[in-house]
Order: sequence, then structure tokens, then C-alpha cells
Amino acid sequence: MAVATTYNANTNREDILDDLTRIEPEDTPLYSSLRKGVKPSAVYHQWVVDTLKDVDTTLSPEGEDQSVFDNHADERALIGNYPSIQKTSWKVTELQEEMDAAGVGSEVAEAKMKKLKELKRNIASRVGGDFEASATGPNYGARGMGNWILSTAQSVAPVGSAYRTPSGSINTTATASLAESDINDVLESVYKQGGNRANGNVYCGPKFKRAVSGFSRITGNDHRTYQVTEAATSKKITLNVTMYEGDFGTIALIPDLFLGYGASTTQAIRDARAYYVDPDLVTIPFVKAPYGQELEDAGGGPRGFFKAIYTVRVKNPLGLGKWAATS
Repeated sequence: MAVATTYNANTNREDILDDLTRIEPEDTPLYSSLRKGVKPSAVYHQWVVDTLKDVDTTLSPEGEDQSVFDNHADERALIGNYPSIQKTSWKVTELQEEMDAAGVGSEVAEAKMKKLKELKRNIASRVGGDFEASATGPNYGARGMGNWILSTAQSVAPVGSAYRTPSGSINTTATASLAESDINDVLESVYKQGGNRANGNVYCGPKFKRAVSGFSRITGNDHRTYQVTEAATSKKITLNVTMYEGDFGTIALIPDLFLGYGASTTQAIRDARAYYVDPDLVTIPFVKAPYGQELEDAGGGPRGFFKAIYTVRVKNPLGLGKWAATS
């Protein structure tokens, strides 16, 4: 029986499944969970920080008249941040909108949905990134969390030395060597600033999250502090740490893929980054919350943009912590 050795498929109809699958991280826990705060009324948005005097154990002699008086306001200082303006734009040609595209009901609706999600991710990356403030218009920029949590002076609108995050609240241990002491040391330092046990969230990259979950495991001769014991009837093994309770507080571990972005950072740095955030200390004040605008069709097809103007307000950097390993 003869068998055909050639076949012309040029006239075959295409078979494209009417479905569109996009795999990209969309959750932005740090950005999404922060309160929005009071709307700024100036390009340089400022607020007041204050602290108490050091403890004084000096005794006062009986019968002594008071001749020296403290100025209760002499510790006050101003810190501030500049705004960031971010936007995404979209355009769909008239012809493309009229075509029957697989997996898409309307190209305009798809473009709007996609660009709004991208704007959210872009903002989250700036908020959680190592970006310094920019005071020069028109390219203003807000300082990101990575540069708020510094023990050294920032290059633009620096925080005064009395209110910078202490070096003890910043840990740079590589995630492969991360130990419980590296978590507790930061929480202890945070505790020493305000006298309150930590009761916030740690937003963290995937490598940091895995390192903390590793505290519950036994690997070879490396006997960690805890073992996991579960009933066999559960038919599962839990090696996931979502809450960590240490000597100086209880923290929730929340994975976040939008931390540590910056001009000089790498994926390894972003995966290892983590912030301890007291939700009462950080807000995102919006000059204009994310909004969309459709522009006039000038003949080339529907078009528009999404935009947001905001800043990052850290009420007092003393109460925050950071794990900033390079791997």
C-alpha cells in the first residue's frame, strides 16, 4: 500500500483554544495592606517626630529650689518625602478591536485590565524598593522602604541621626546561614526603641521565607531548635512557618515578590529581602489614587492611561526592621 511522504498544510484552519493564560505575580501584600494616610498638600510632604529624654536616675535633694528647666520640645524634628508619579498607557488599533482574537472578548477591556494590574505592581516595587527620594522636578520620586530603613544618612532629605533605624534593627546574614538569633536580634532592637513587643508583619522574599520555615526542620547533622510532630491520620507533613513568636514579639510572615527593587539590586537580593513593619508607622498618602482616563481617539484607535501620585510616609523609622542579605 502506497504511503504519502509529503503533506501540504497551508490551507488548514488554525485551531486556537479560546482561552488566555497569563502567569505573573499579581499579589502585592505590602503595598495593598498599608493604610493610605492623609493627602499631602505640598511637594515635600513633612511630619514631626519626637522622642523622650534618656532615663535619668539622679536624685533631687530635699528642699532644693528648681533652677534649671528642660525644654520638652528640643528633641522634635521634621522628616519628609517627595511624591512619585507613575502611569501605564494603552492603545488598541481600530482594526485589532474589530478582530475576533482568541481568549479575548474585547481588546480595549483586556488592555485596561492588564495595564491597571501593571500599575499596581509598579507602585508596589517602588514602595518596597531601595529607591532614594528625588527632590528635582519634574522627575520627583518617593523614598522606598529599603531606604527608609537605614542606619546611615540618606542622600536626599536625610532623617536626623536620632530617628534613623538603629544598626541592630538591620540584619545582613545570608539566608543560607539565617538562624533564630538573626530574627530575634532585630526584634529585640525594635523592642528597645519603643518598649513594645513586636506585633506587626514581616513582608519577605521567598528565600527568606524558606529560611525561616527551615527552623522547624532537621537536616543531616544540623539539629535545629524544633521538630514537627503530627498525627499520622492527617496524612500530611507541615513544614511551613507563617507565624513566628520570639522573645520580643509575634510576627506574621507574608511572602512578597515586590521588595528590594532598585537600580543596583539583583534577583538574589530581592528574594532575600524582608521588612518588619508596624502597620501604625507606615502609610501611603495619595495625592491622586490610581485612576484611569480614556483619551480622544485621534484616528489611530482607542487609547488611554492609568496614573497615580503618592508618597511613602514612615512616621518614625526607629520602629522598623530589615533583613537585607545579598543572597
